[in-house]
Amino acid sequence: MEESDNDWRIQDIFFLTEDWTSPWTGEINKKGSQVTLVSTTQLTKKKQLTIAIPNATAICISASRRIWKEALEIRNTSKIDRSLKSKVTFNSKSEAFDYIERIMESIIMAYTALESFVNERIPDDFNYEHTNRKNYTTEVMDKQSIERWLSLNEKLSDVLPLAIGIQSPKGSKCWHSYHRFKKIRDRIIHMKKEDRRPTGPEIPTLWHETNYSKWSLHIYRPRK
Repeated sequence: MEESDNDWRIQDIFFLTEDWTSPWTGEINKKGSQVTLVSTTQLTKKKQLTIAIPNATAICISASRRIWKEALEIRNTSKIDRSLKSKVTFNSKSEAFDYIERIMESIIMAYTALESFVNERIPDDFNYEHTNRKNYTTEVMDKQSIERWLSLNEKLSDVLPLAIGIQSPKGSKCWHSYHRFKKIRDRIIHMKKEDRRPTGPEIPTLWHETNYSKWSLHIYRPRK
C-alpha cells in the first residue's frame, strides 16, 4: 500500500529502490515510491477494510496522553487546585467519575505503551538465560518466550539492557518512579475490596492515588 498521508504513529515506512510491479494488481510502482505495511479485515462478504499498521507503542502513548489531557481539563474546571479552601470536591459526581475514569485509562495505556516498547526493542535473534528463583534452574529463552513469560520488571532491568548494551535502570530515580507507576497500574487491574468502601484521608486507597496532585498533573510534563 502506497501512503502519502503519514502519521507519527505508523509502524514502518519503506521506499522502493527500483521499479516494482504488484503481482496482485499489475500496477507499476516507480523507484522511490513509499510503501506502507497494512492489515486487511473482512467486514462483510463484499467489503474489506484496509488500514496502515500502527506502531503499538506510539498509538498507546498517544491515547494515554489524549485521555490525560481530558482529565486535566476536568480537574481545571473544578478549580480543585486553585481553591484556597481546606476541603474541596468536584462540581458533580459525574465530573469526579469522569476524571477518575480518564486517569485510570491513561495509566493503563501508558503502561501498555511501555511494555510494547520493551518487547519491540528486544532483537528477534536475542536469547536470554533466565534463572527460576523457585528451583534455581536456568533456561535459555528466545524472544517469543521472553515476551510471553517474563515480567516487565525483568525485561526492563535485565533483558533489555543486556540485549542492546545499556546500563540497567535498577536503583535509579526513574526506577523508583516506574515502581510507583506500576503499583498504581496493578491496583487498577487487580482492584481490591478496600477500594470499594468509604475511607478517610488516613487510609490510602486507589482513589487517593488517582487523585494525587503530583501524579495527576505531572504524568506528562509539558515541553518548554
